[in-house]
Amino acid sequence: MKTQGYIKLITSAATNKDSLMELNILPGEKTPWHYHTLFSETFEILSGTLEVGKGKEIYQLKPGDIVNIMPNEKHYYHNVSKKECVLTATLNPGDKNFENSLFILKGLAKDGLVSAAGIPENFSDLVLFIYLNNSRMVGFQKIAEPIFNFFAKSAIKKGHLNELIEKYCKMI
Repeated sequence: MKTQGYIKLITSAATNKDSLMELNILPGEKTPWHYHTLFSETFEILSGTLEVGKGKEIYQLKPGDIVNIMPNEKHYYHNVSKKECVLTATLNPGDKNFENSLFILKGLAKDGLVSAAGIPENFSDLVLFIYLNNSRMVGFQKIAEPIFNFFAKSAIKKGHLNELIEKYCKMI
């Protein structure tokens, strides 16, 4: 039986300087190389293992390991193990949109609407997720960024973001 994804908001950008969340990364779940412009991210591994690429290095993190990713620093993560990885993620400064993006992603996963890698299968959900969490693409994927932003803004105008927030972010 596959473990279900979860996220627990410990402190929110709505009331605190930082966003602090505990979440799990399921086996096979990953992100492509990307970066954020608005905040730094710090991952602390609580259980399991996680591969994290940062700059030109690739780290195999285990419980107790911490990695700090600065704004504009290219990175990815990938759970290459057969067990879930539980970690805390701290954003400095906190970002409410990022918090919402993770709640939406985990909600979509719970509803079976993401791939095995944890990527939203619906294009509107995908572009909104990328838009909300301030992900900037790297390499050849960078050419898709203006297209994704266009479709994200269109989905916002059509009310799709509000629907996702209403469905998945009520507990925030």
